This record gives sequence, C-alpha cells and structure tokens, in this order.
Amino acid sequence: MLCGRGCGCGCGDQGVIARFELVRVALVSLILFLSGCSALLFQTLWLRLSGLAFGNSVWSAALILSSFMAGLALGSAIAARLTLRRVQPLRVYAGLESIVAVFGCTLVFGLPLLGQWLRPIFQALWHHQELLIILRFSISFLVLLFPTTAMGLTLPVLLEDPLLHRRQFGRVIAAFYGFNTLGGVAGALLGEGYLMRRFGLPGTGSTAACLSLAAAGIAWLFAGTEPGGTQATGLQFSLGKQTPWKLLLVSLGTGALFLGLEVIWFRFMRLYIASS
Repeated sequence: MLCGRGCGCGCGDQGVIARFELVRVALVSLILFLSGCSALLFQTLWLRLSGLAFGNSVWSAALILSSFMAGLALGSAIAARLTLRRVQPLRVYAGLESIVAVFGCTLVFGLPLLGQWLRPIFQALWHHQELLIILRFSISFLVLLFPTTAMGLTLPVLLEDPLLHRRQFGRVIAAFYGFNTLGGVAGALLGEGYLMRRFGLPGTGSTAACLSLAAAGIAWLFAGTEPGGTQATGLQFSLGKQTPWKLLLVSLGTGALFLGLEVIWFRFMRLYIASS
C-alpha cells in the first residue's frame, strides 16, 4: 500500500495497524468494564445470600469475602503458570466469562437450598466454634471455587494478546485494570441502588449473568478479526518459570493491608451511618 505521500514505504499499513490496535484496546476495555460490573453484582448477591447458608455474623461475612478473594488468587496463580501457545486469548476469555455466568447464576439460586441442607450440621457443631469456622470456610471456598477462579484468570488471559504488547504495556494494563475497577463500582451501585429493589435477587443474578455473557459474546466475535490468518491451538502449563519471591511478598503484604483497612473502614462507618 502507498502512504499518503505515495512513497510506497508502508506508512499506510502501519497507520491501519495502529488504528486497529487502538480499537482493540478500547473494545477490550469495554469487555472488562462489563466483566467488572458482573463480578461485583455477583459478589454483592453472594454476600447477601450467604446469610441464608452460613449465618449473618461478622465471621460469616468475612469467610465469604475471604473465599471470594482466595478464588481470585487461585485463578491468578494458575494464569502465572499457564502459557497460551497461539491460542486466541479472546476466545479463552469468552469461555471463562461463560463459566462465571453459569456458575455465578447457579449460586444465586442454589445458596438458599444449601443453607437448608447445612443447618442441621451447623446446629450440631454450634458449641465447637473453631471447627464450625473451618467448616464454613471450606464449604464457601469450594462453592465459590469455579466462578471466582475463572474471574481471577480473565485479566491475565487478556494480557496474553500479542497485539497489546506492541503498545506501551504499562498504559494498556492500567487502562484495562481501571475500566475493570470502574465496572465493579458501577455494578455495586447499580445492584444495591436499583436492581435488587426493582427485580429482586433472582433478577439481579440474571442481569449479572447477561453482562458476563455479553462480554463473552463480544470477545468471541471480535477474536475472529485478528490479522495474520488462522492460529494453531494449544495450551501449555509450565512449572519451570522463575518466581519473583520478593515482589510476591511485597504484593502479599499490601493485599493484607488493604483488605484489613477495608474491613476496618466498613466497621467504622457503621458507627456513624445507619446500617442496611
């Protein structure tokens, strides 16, 4: 292709590729916004419904939140060892979002039933609180395992897209994480402020599932527009990568600090704001 100056240097092709990459970054940002909105809607619903299955104590809420974060951490740990060998990352992402939609919506309808099944066991162990806490955490972790692990895998999988690495990677990941977080803010406010009062818990769960499926559908359709022809498929799980332990320990400490502050802020605000 001749460039605008007619010199035949390929400037026009580079311009087309640059515009394509910008569109791709914008579209992935939209997908992650929808994903964040869905994830926080599901988390809000699970916290509400966990009272029916695990009780409404402070410990019960903390265990559900810990199980949610543990699933995300597990997904990220798997992603750190998983290598996509010429697999289209958007197709893998679409599959992960579909898992979130199916299992997340199933939990919305299944947690009340789980509470009925577990009530006799919890009553029998009421005088053994330490054992009861361990049992609650184990059950909540297993129940949330599939959707939260899939959530933890989504962002790292998208960052495997080779086209995104051609741009400034720091800015790209900042944009992705920012849009994902903004989606979470929108989901939390939308769910508590409108959806639950208007459609109830089942309707809100169905809305969250539809958002996840919308993100999956957009990702699947847009994956077919990648230039360069058909790609071979294959996944590789590697245990031989060097682990940056110092950075991981710093990240571990900051995560513990931030979640501890979040719990403190919640309890502090309840002293001054009417709790609902």
